[in-house]
Amino acid sequence: MELTQELRTLAKFTSVAAPVISVYLDTQWRDQHQRERVSTFLRRHITQARSLRLDTDAARQSLEHDLERVAQWGQRLVAGNVDVHMPGMALFTCHAADLWVELPASRPFEDAFILAERPAVRQLARLDEDYVSALLVLIDSRAARVYEVVLGDIVGEVDFSHAFPGRHKQGGWAQMRYQRHVLEYMERHHREVAADVTSYLEAHPHALLILSGQTDIVTNFRATLSGPMQQRIIEALRLDMHANRRHLLEAAQEVLQQHERREEAAAVQRVIERAGQNGLAVLGLQATLAAVNTSRVHQLVMQDTALPGWRCLMCDHLLAHAVLQCPLCGGELSTTDLCEAMVSAVLRTDGAVELIEPDAHLARYEGIGALVRYA
Repeated sequence: MELTQELRTLAKFTSVAAPVISVYLDTQWRDQHQRERVSTFLRRHITQARSLRLDTDAARQSLEHDLERVAQWGQRLVAGNVDVHMPGMALFTCHAADLWVELPASRPFEDAFILAERPAVRQLARLDEDYVSALLVLIDSRAARVYEVVLGDIVGEVDFSHAFPGRHKQGGWAQMRYQRHVLEYMERHHREVAADVTSYLEAHPHALLILSGQTDIVTNFRATLSGPMQQRIIEALRLDMHANRRHLLEAAQEVLQQHERREEAAAVQRVIERAGQNGLAVLGLQATLAAVNTSRVHQLVMQDTALPGWRCLMCDHLLAHAVLQCPLCGGELSTTDLCEAMVSAVLRTDGAVELIEPDAHLARYEGIGALVRYA
């Protein structure tokens, strides 16, 4: 399952029978001290969670089952007894709702251990946004290598190699026929690679395309792609066809990171321009909260930072300032991280989320804004 789909599934998950545990870990094992740090972090939070008072026996039993399983999982993780090791690891579990999802990540998370009625997905949303899938296509006239880049790692490779016709020594018409034959051969080769690339991109609608090769070769290959596929191209490089995977991955990651920064800047510009034109956009915390609370957000754009606020335990209404009770339903209020709560709320209503680095333009509006579905 793609991370985007998993993210939306988790955002829409709610447990009324027992709390959901969300765990994020930095699992870069630079030394034994780092392993001990994670062990201590998990033990401390598991001990604290065991002291919580829950309303029902079923909730208490579910939580105890989860805590024991998380403790065992953590021990295996720290000891290295897992099939996959990555710099980051996320876990979501609720025994009463039959939820157990492990998600390794190619970058470290900020350590977090959260108990709530639904999964905490802010860090996962940032990962999903920053690590768009891509195909890196190294192409020449007779060979190609296609690499699948997912979440900052190369997870697949396809090698297209063809025996090229031998050269003829004749000149004149024979040489011209040979040159036409060479061109036809290259175009067939490019169409074959293009068909494979197109098939992948059609199956992965959010994936991007990075090309590499000599300018004339890349131009010819690009022409074999349909218009919609050409629009997925974000960069053309000049990489060595036989470069090692690490070098290729670093080059692809740099391109994708630059693309993401451009996307962030464009998202901020769209929100500010449309809000200034009295269009379908809002700026500032209060206006954005109002849009989130009424399920009007098409795309939330905000700086990725903790933001204290309050949430109604009955209707999920979000507030930036404390009041005695929920202004909508009169329900009890609880403190919450508004960044986490808004991200989750927008994803539950099939909106998009753009969590960005500090931006001077958006900072003028409390670092938050949104495109909305209707005014």
